[in-house]
Amino acid sequence: MKDPLVRFSVAIGGELLQKFDSYRESHRYPNRSEAVRGLMRAALIEDVVANDDSEAMGVVTLIYDHHSGRVAERLTDLQHLHLNTVVTTTHVHLDARRCLEVILLRAPAKIIRELADSLIGTKGVETGRLVLASAAPIPERREGTDAHSHHHHHGDGGHFHSH
Repeated sequence: MKDPLVRFSVAIGGELLQKFDSYRESHRYPNRSEAVRGLMRAALIEDVVANDDSEAMGVVTLIYDHHSGRVAERLTDLQHLHLNTVVTTTHVHLDARRCLEVILLRAPAKIIRELADSLIGTKGVETGRLVLASAAPIPERREGTDAHSHHHHHGDGGHFHSH
């Protein structure tokens, strides 16, 4: 059985309220309550992944020129050294020279950050980014409430490598 909803008040006005309402609309939250719940969950996730020992999931995105030295080989070698951390890798050809690689990692947050730094810092990587999420459950949305929408894009021409 779910815990009952608890109502509480927040006094807010002026420019902060206007910016919050714009945020709510642009992120397609159906109402202010859902937006506040979403922000609370995001803050809780940030708090969890700030702890080095917390079990986390990481998404590393890399863009590199595959003609630049041995960058693809170095990235693959790094991943093979961390088989217990790398969940999967997806490789997409952006154009004749450049590739996008998305690597999913699961481990304590500190290990994910260290591996992501190594991957992003690999010579030949143009840009890289890590997004961390908690692998532990965060309070969920109540049944019957609408979530803001998510768009999932499925491209053609990518390669899937499972580790």
